[in-house]
Amino acid sequence: MKWLVSFGIILIIIHGLWSRFFIVDGITVLIFFILLIPLLAPYLQRAKFPGAEFEFKEKIEEAKKTVQRSVEKAKEDEKIGKYKISPFETFKASMVKKLLELESDPSLALASLRIEIERKLRIIADFLDIKERDRIPLFSIIEELGKKEMLYSEQMKALRQIIILCNKAIHGYDVKKQEAEEIIDLVDKINASFPVGYSIDISPNVDYKKHGLVCEYEHCIEWMPLTEKPTKKSCLLFGHNCPGGIQKIIACGKTIKDFPKNRFIKLK
Repeated sequence: MKWLVSFGIILIIIHGLWSRFFIVDGITVLIFFILLIPLLAPYLQRAKFPGAEFEFKEKIEEAKKTVQRSVEKAKEDEKIGKYKISPFETFKASMVKKLLELESDPSLALASLRIEIERKLRIIADFLDIKERDRIPLFSIIEELGKKEMLYSEQMKALRQIIILCNKAIHGYDVKKQEAEEIIDLVDKINASFPVGYSIDISPNVDYKKHGLVCEYEHCIEWMPLTEKPTKKSCLLFGHNCPGGIQKIIACGKTIKDFPKNRFIKLK
């Protein structure tokens, strides 16, 4: 494309010096500008048009309000003894923060955050055997999780808003470091809205002891299948099928006796 543009410029120079060999008319000028579009596109994408910066900040503020409602709902549930807030990171915001500190590239950090959110949503979609899970948009997966009551409305709306903000950064919006930090902090707060046992991340938690949990799957165990009669797949402690499988159950061997008494929830 650069060669084509260079060739166009040469033709215009030829016209300037030897006009009888090459005539520039309206169509020639139009073709020249069409050739320039691919070269100008990256700069046009990154340009902050009037109002674009204000709109981006406004969307961050909207997301903050949604996330705040999500956190408040979780705190209210914890206060009445319904759930206990999980210290487990459903979406690894801490890793994205480190990347932002090391690379100082806000767009790269938000691209990584977008990948992390998509990865977790695709994994849970695969676990739930959602139809066409490999091809459907993320918003459709979020909708399915909402239908299964694995996400409540505030979490769903917040995730959609954050994905939109990340997409803008990926597609060329010149995001500032402070804006990226604010968006990553929102994901941190969403993590704090998942109660123990109800995280949508079903991967093992290697830091479960540090988090004060009993096993590496306690953060998500409530979403696992629960049969009327225990089977070989049933966890001896929680009753649900263990995500780690039969071998993990045998190696673990924990029962209800191993559950700390101070962890039992007293309903008010």
